[in-house]
Amino acid sequence: MEIVSKSYLSLFDLVSQYFISPQFDDELVQIVMNEALKYEGFPYVFGGDNPKTSFDCSGLTQWSYQKAGINLPRTAQQQYDLTEHIPLSEAKPGDLVFFHSTYNAGTYVTHVGIYLGNNQMYNAGDPIGYADLTSSYWQKHLIGAGRIKQ
Repeated sequence: MEIVSKSYLSLFDLVSQYFISPQFDDELVQIVMNEALKYEGFPYVFGGDNPKTSFDCSGLTQWSYQKAGINLPRTAQQQYDLTEHIPLSEAKPGDLVFFHSTYNAGTYVTHVGIYLGNNQMYNAGDPIGYADLTSSYWQKHLIGAGRIKQ
């Protein structure tokens, strides 16, 4: 009985993260995520950079961080160039996570998401939402994390 109980709790904990807004110790990260979570389930729209059009990956990060007073450039490559590059193992919630070769963009960096901790990110996939960075797809394309210099 004890084993079943522990299995249920870990499954509950895993699933519940998708129904409860995450809470962060850092006030700026909380502001960013409060904004980003408003668009969960919205479709990915290439070139999208606001709620009326929906978002692409860098449009979502630019929009959400702007709500916390942090101005990011428009593209994933530009956002990567602006950050201090760190290994994913050193990433903290609120750092950005960067990927290469997710499509033929003519740049090295082609996708960006918001790191949440525990190998999870929030990003403009299709639809906008959570993603597990340990999946084979994201591992294949992972560059690493970037910390915004303030």
